Amino acid sequence: MRFLILLVLLALPGAIFSTTTAADSRAINLHQGLGEQNRAGRLFWRGGVEMRFDDPRFGGISAMHVETGGRTAYMITDKGELAEVILEYNTAGNLTGAALEEIRPITGAGGRGISSAIEAIAKMPDGGWLVAYERKHRLMHFPRSIKPLQTTPRLLNTPVGLERARSLKGVEAATETHDRKILLVAEDMPTTRGFTFAWLGDGARWTPMSYALFPPYKPVGAALLSNGDILMIERRGTPRSPAGTRFAKISKRQLRPGAPIQTREVARLEPPFVTANFEAIAVSQGLQGQSLIYVASDNEFSSSRPTTLLMFELLP
Repeated sequence: MRFLILLVLLALPGAIFSTTTAADSRAINLHQGLGEQNRAGRLFWRGGVEMRFDDPRFGGISAMHVETGGRTAYMITDKGELAEVILEYNTAGNLTGAALEEIRPITGAGGRGISSAIEAIAKMPDGGWLVAYERKHRLMHFPRSIKPLQTTPRLLNTPVGLERARSLKGVEAATETHDRKILLVAEDMPTTRGFTFAWLGDGARWTPMSYALFPPYKPVGAALLSNGDILMIERRGTPRSPAGTRFAKISKRQLRPGAPIQTREVARLEPPFVTANFEAIAVSQGLQGQSLIYVASDNEFSSSRPTTLLMFELLP
């Protein structure tokens, strides 16, 4: 009997669980009125938490990586800090709590701290990380390390056209692709009517692309799925007054140099579903091959707004 129980627990998504919730986080429902609502489009609800950690450096989350197994989320703040957050699950494998393990500054070139806003990260073919910055638009490569972004970075070539982006309207979404390239998408940098700038490349060479917009939503995050497709999150409203989030998928067949990138809607989160300024997205694969989707909000370091973390399972 004990062996059977052990097998059941190991089969749970993430295989890490707790029956208690971290004191600095609070479990929330997907739907504000129907507590048992567990689905939005093709997303199946796997839990969510609001986080209010005492450390004033925590907040402003705009990029995230969740390690395989789902135990730890590495969350990157706008101000250049990396927060290591331990995730807690119940015996069903659903997210129930989070605890801040560590937070430290991300070191810039030459060992100096980074002052401009980090908006997106993407895994590089060598196991390192591409990091995209706003205000002073640039890309940096952090070589591989035991934990993300622990090494001294170097500058990468800037895609042609990015220098024309407004201060806070540059690269908001970045992800690796199925063929070991990097996709970058600008939040609000029109090419022609109905499209924003995107680029496909390897850090040295970039091919200009165009990403089809779905007004009034704007792209703010991207993550690679296990089948090679890319899952995007798009924001409606403003950071201080978010009105909804759109989840959309890019087929890997769409990523052809020069071809316009079209998306197919997966789900939307609009009231009475939980809403927040979701900017960070990460994908982790469950032990049974399911795609587990995590999204985190940027609260702009507001003491009145928590950082919200949601977990979903992507349905076929």
